[in-house]
Amino acid sequence: MVLRPALVTGTGDRWVVPGLAELARRVPGRWAGGDVRISLVDRTDLARLITALALDAPAPLAGVHHAAHPEPVRSGDLLDALAGLGLLPALDGPALSWEECRRLLAARPGTVSERQLAMIARDHWYRSDDVWRLAACPPGPGPLARLAGAAPWYRAALGLG
Repeated sequence: MVLRPALVTGTGDRWVVPGLAELARRVPGRWAGGDVRISLVDRTDLARLITALALDAPAPLAGVHHAAHPEPVRSGDLLDALAGLGLLPALDGPALSWEECRRLLAARPGTVSERQLAMIARDHWYRSDDVWRLAACPPGPGPLARLAGAAPWYRAALGLG
């Protein structure tokens, strides 16, 4: 069995939210109007899924399975949740097309690549409800509901005090 985790958020995340913080500075605005859907999973829910598959699954599973929360998250909802926690500035700017996002990203140097931007600013989600059902493991409330618990860690990691 192979598990392919989605974008993993929560304590210890060194790419997703830190990358979003950089992108908020480099590409200010609503990427595709904030309507794109992305697959996310909180680290505690991913750990529960792995544990259930390893120890409690009703039957051995084979194949490749995407390990994300079964409900994709709208990018605008993720950005709003992070802004509400004081982790990112509110991105109330205009709806930006993919071409405008690429132009702004190229004009402002940084470490996040166009490919990484595409994972957030373009639809990038996978069906993953089957693995949760097969593992007999409830997926939890979702990654947005878990962000508040990780906010202190993110504040420290982002140097927000």
